[in-house]
Amino acid sequence: MKASLTILFFVAVAVILAIPSQSFAQAPDTVVIPANPISGPYFNEVIMGDTTATGQRNNPNRVYVLQQTGSTDTVYFYNATMITNFNVNIVGKINPTTGMPPVVAPYINPDNSVPSQFIRAGGGKITLKYLYLIATRIDSIYVGGFTVYTNGDSVTVNLDHCVLEQVDKPIEWHGNGNKLFVTNCEFRNMNNQFWQGNQVMWAIGGVTVDTVIFDNNTFFLLSRSIIGSPKGIGYFRLNHNTIYLTASGLLLATQLTNAEITNNIFYGISAHAIDSLNASKGGANNAHEGFGVIMLDTLTSLLNPPYNFKESDRNVIVKNNVYFWPKAITDVWKAYNDTASVKIIPSLWMNPQTALMFNDKTKWPGLTAANNDSTDPGFDPVLTGPAVDSLAKFIKLIGWVSLKNSGNFRWWQKRNNTPFDVVTQVPKNWKDWIGYPVPENLAYSNTTLQSAGTDGKPLGDLNWFPKYLAVDETPDLIPTRFELSQNYPNPFNPTTQINYSVPQSSFITLKVYNVLGQEVATLYSGVQTAGKHVATFDASKYSSGVYFYRLQSGNFMSVKKMMLLK
Repeated sequence: MKASLTILFFVAVAVILAIPSQSFAQAPDTVVIPANPISGPYFNEVIMGDTTATGQRNNPNRVYVLQQTGSTDTVYFYNATMITNFNVNIVGKINPTTGMPPVVAPYINPDNSVPSQFIRAGGGKITLKYLYLIATRIDSIYVGGFTVYTNGDSVTVNLDHCVLEQVDKPIEWHGNGNKLFVTNCEFRNMNNQFWQGNQVMWAIGGVTVDTVIFDNNTFFLLSRSIIGSPKGIGYFRLNHNTIYLTASGLLLATQLTNAEITNNIFYGISAHAIDSLNASKGGANNAHEGFGVIMLDTLTSLLNPPYNFKESDRNVIVKNNVYFWPKAITDVWKAYNDTASVKIIPSLWMNPQTALMFNDKTKWPGLTAANNDSTDPGFDPVLTGPAVDSLAKFIKLIGWVSLKNSGNFRWWQKRNNTPFDVVTQVPKNWKDWIGYPVPENLAYSNTTLQSAGTDGKPLGDLNWFPKYLAVDETPDLIPTRFELSQNYPNPFNPTTQINYSVPQSSFITLKVYNVLGQEVATLYSGVQTAGKHVATFDASKYSSGVYFYRLQSGNFMSVKKMMLLK
């Protein structure tokens, strides 16, 4: 039987190598949109107006390229929310003079209004790549707003190599079964006077979410959480992310059933902690025992039809993460508790109920936690000192214990109208920066953590350690078809690079096989946005010989041969 399978594998390879690679999916074309002058036309008008005389989309797979040609071609204004139920694929090109991606900003309309949402999606796939998205008017007035607001079901959102600056809620779901893929992005200075006013992804009320994946991202100074989902997420992955200073709870999704939280750095998370009086009343998303970086609760609505989920069915893996609270934050907690009659509960790695669930293997056999340590990564003190001090001042200002405050004050709101937010005291170039690359550098000095991942790579966002990225991407060209190139160098020892092209956001796999047809490595498996990509194959643990690598997406498949010589 094994011999027959091997023969079939080589027959398949021979056939594939004998014919040119092809894709059976409809290939996209591109529309280049220049940076618009202050008077328009605005690029949202170009996208929304790209229809036939009968109102149909000219090409549902069209890629809109924000083409920059000179030092002034950097800002693209939108003067109204794009209302969509179709695919939207927007890709920025790096400015050849400034090295910046295109800035996408709300336009101040003649009546002084600005759009509060960038895209309101009722369906389709939304792909945003190599963009710098801000929610601040050009007169520096904070707008907030949403990047993608969904009011339909089964919407897929892909964010890749984007920077989002002072956006109140980048993604908010109002429909069921949606999917979110976020890779190689940075969320900066996402805060306002309401310290719980910002969430990266928020699912409203009873909305269910299908998939949420965050890989290789940085979250720099957040008011609140990365995710919030009262009813649960079908699959959640938080892998190789750096989360640097947040005021409130981080992962407000206590009904997780299938999740992987691995290889992350949590630094100064949930710095505000929670007061014991509020916790006893079930405040802060029912965090009865205080804020933990990891918070789970027993299942509620998911136990019933149509889900019929059981506690024993839950599969949550929490491995190879580090967490740390800098002294300036813990000193604030201690100073308050030394004098207050109603104490605060300092933030924890896992609050007691969550820890109990992970330790009870009879009731929760699928909950696994390992190699999670309290360790200082050793970030640049020039960056860390002012940022931590600013957050410490902020949490002292907003205070604790709701019943001791009167008037219109709510326990999650700042005490008075004094202008202050999480980044008020940080250096001006961090707070007001618009451009790329971002001024902060979150590479760290702790060498132990630089090989502590489940994959042997550094913990946190690998974009701060780019040589470890398995797949690097460039925004220069939008391919029109799937294509797999010959690896280089070839023969190789022990590493080689494989270039390939993806014409539209697609689920792809790139795998390596030996001459017996056995899979030896998966270089990529997941949704990847349109563009040119390069993967690195490290064969240091394999023996010399012939290997095959295969790119597959839907009906497309291409296989090529390479030689390892040691």
